Amino acid sequence: MAGATRAAASTIGVVAGLIGFYHGYNETLQGNSTPSGIMINAIGPPCQGSACLPAMTVIPNFFVTGVLAIIFALIVLAWAALLVQRKNGGLVLTLLSIILLLVGGGFLPPALGIIAGVIGTRIKRQLRGADFATAPFSSACGTDGSGEPLQRR
Repeated sequence: MAGATRAAASTIGVVAGLIGFYHGYNETLQGNSTPSGIMINAIGPPCQGSACLPAMTVIPNFFVTGVLAIIFALIVLAWAALLVQRKNGGLVLTLLSIILLLVGGGFLPPALGIIAGVIGTRIKRQLRGADFATAPFSSACGTDGSGEPLQRR
């Protein structure tokens, strides 16, 4: 079960890193210009609508925003692929995803990174006495998953 959980967290995290990298690349193409506010579009004019990869940034320069988005997207990608199974790997992935949000990585990549981080926190956790898929049915039937009745305390 832990292998499937790790694979899910890693896959979602890697996708988040790749999309964040694409956001950063498009922001660097806008050059050393200043955004009009905290909300930006990664793809500059003449792009219109939500296809312009909306994002937010606290950095007042498109080029620097793009470089930081690329750096943090690569860190998110590497962490998700290699280190998410560590003791606090899911929490670190969540924090990296929040930083990615603040440096122009878009909205979808950080959301996916946070989801991957939450899944990553569940990698080594096990339900006691029952398999995850049968837990609701076992407790409703009054057994601990092994067929033995639940002990009252």
